Amino acid sequence: MSQTGLHALGGLPSCRILAGQRRHHRRGHAARPRRLITTAAKRGQFEKDWENEFSPGHRLAKRSELEFEHLHNSASSSSLDSGSYDGVEDDYQFNGSQSPANQNILHKLFGRHWDDLPAKYKLVFATSMAFVLCNMDKVNISVAIIPMAEDFGWSSTVSGLVQSSFFFGYMLTQIPGGYIIAKKGGRKILPLGVGLWSLATAAVPVMASTMPGLFLSRAAVGLGEGVAPSSATDMVARVISQDERSRAMSFIFGGLHVGSLLGLFVAPPLIERFGWPTVFYAFGLLGLGWAVWFEQVQSGIAIKEPEVAAKLQGYQQHSGPAVKLTASGEQTVPWRGFLRNRPVQALAYTHFCNNWFHYTMMAWLPSYFADTLSLNLTQAAQLSLLPPVAAIVASSIAGTAGDALISKGMPVVQVRKLAQCTAFLGPALCLAGASLTDDSTLKVALITAGLGLASFSLAGLYCNHADLSPRYAPVLLGLTNTSGAIPGIIGVTITGAILDKTGSWPLALFVPSIVFFVTGSVVFATFASSDQQSFENDAPFAVEKYAQPLYKQLGNAKRLVGSAASGMPHIDGERVNKFVNKVKGLLKQKQS
Repeated sequence: MSQTGLHALGGLPSCRILAGQRRHHRRGHAARPRRLITTAAKRGQFEKDWENEFSPGHRLAKRSELEFEHLHNSASSSSLDSGSYDGVEDDYQFNGSQSPANQNILHKLFGRHWDDLPAKYKLVFATSMAFVLCNMDKVNISVAIIPMAEDFGWSSTVSGLVQSSFFFGYMLTQIPGGYIIAKKGGRKILPLGVGLWSLATAAVPVMASTMPGLFLSRAAVGLGEGVAPSSATDMVARVISQDERSRAMSFIFGGLHVGSLLGLFVAPPLIERFGWPTVFYAFGLLGLGWAVWFEQVQSGIAIKEPEVAAKLQGYQQHSGPAVKLTASGEQTVPWRGFLRNRPVQALAYTHFCNNWFHYTMMAWLPSYFADTLSLNLTQAAQLSLLPPVAAIVASSIAGTAGDALISKGMPVVQVRKLAQCTAFLGPALCLAGASLTDDSTLKVALITAGLGLASFSLAGLYCNHADLSPRYAPVLLGLTNTSGAIPGIIGVTITGAILDKTGSWPLALFVPSIVFFVTGSVVFATFASSDQQSFENDAPFAVEKYAQPLYKQLGNAKRLVGSAASGMPHIDGERVNKFVNKVKGLLKQKQS
């Protein structure tokens, strides 16, 4: 059978039998010499073995993993080398399966374990990697701000404004981003967001020469990262069941802590050796690489588990026809129903309280350690690694414990409230202790424990959107995360302003978070729910009645502008002449 005959089978592998470009390790066999398979007889035998095993109809039913495994078995068991094994390149092009680049990357990184993973776990892992990059590109400015402030002569207030510029863009994409994700799916929007924030990160050194340019570049980073939480929530709501949701959300959002860890570990040596611009270039390049890899992962999922790919595209598989998961063009999103809903209101305030702590600590913790413990940049950043490590451990415990309690029959709402109160009251006690002690070691330990315990929010707050409405989960997260983005704007800036005025780190950094932790616990414990909400009451608010005249005027103005732009075809010339003559007559009467 010729090479053309192989392709006639409908896209079978184009098997380039080359000298060993990759080392093959077979269990129980020593490494064998690799030789180039050149004779036509050996190639013909190889093709014959392949054709006997796979007819065209049988091949279509095989998964790419089985094809890959069979090719190795055929190569080793055939008479290609009279019983000896020759290196055969496994750079195959499967039509409709993974590309050679994707196949090589995945096997180099994970080996066969990656192929054996169900699609939903591949999705969770790939999304978590995006969140790793997300926080790497957040914390890089918190480390780089120290040498940048020295180079540009910024005060603490200006440094706070620079860091808060990220959240202007972040807040803008929450509601519209959640709405678009609900319609298009987080699987499509997430790689676009990662690409945007990665390009904007790489542009920071170029734009930093002017303050407006720096603000714009950091706001663009926020625009891209703003769609990540809603995208993750959307994908989890589509493919992960409720009894696995705590672990999935903990693993995905736990990537934020890994990103903080890597960012704080990598950024200082890069800055000290090559200068602060290098960290932005390097982290931006990593994000662009992730976007390419994520698309390759999705291509593999579409072949191996098309039902999962269908859900990610916006459809759920039922016994009947596929049903659209998101709002269609004929069905509007019940925005008023969201705003009236008490559990959503409680969730929004809880999100605000949660993010005040995280954003202010993320922005100011390296500076706090450098100032209070008299450390240099590298030492302060290395000490700042401890809280993310504690957060990684706590997030894994939170997700596993939450799902275990639900499996044992504990009501979901009680699990969510227990996790969230742990995430708030535990850190509140730790921050209070850190404010009162002068012992440096105890202070670091308490801050580390506080940031670790705060990760229990991953089994509380961040799971609750999908509990309330899997259908509108990304929209709800966008809505509550809008209130959660406000601390990034005002909280980071206010912390710097209070520090300039008082010179007290506990008053600027710890006391506001303690207040929000206590009030947030009360609100969430009182009003939170895990029942799916209908959001039926979408009637206009009372204030909208007073705005109706304004709406009409705006509508009339819009129609007039549209008419003028189109040449005013509906205006009758005769009526205009009558109006002009009437005005002339009135003027003459007035003159006489």
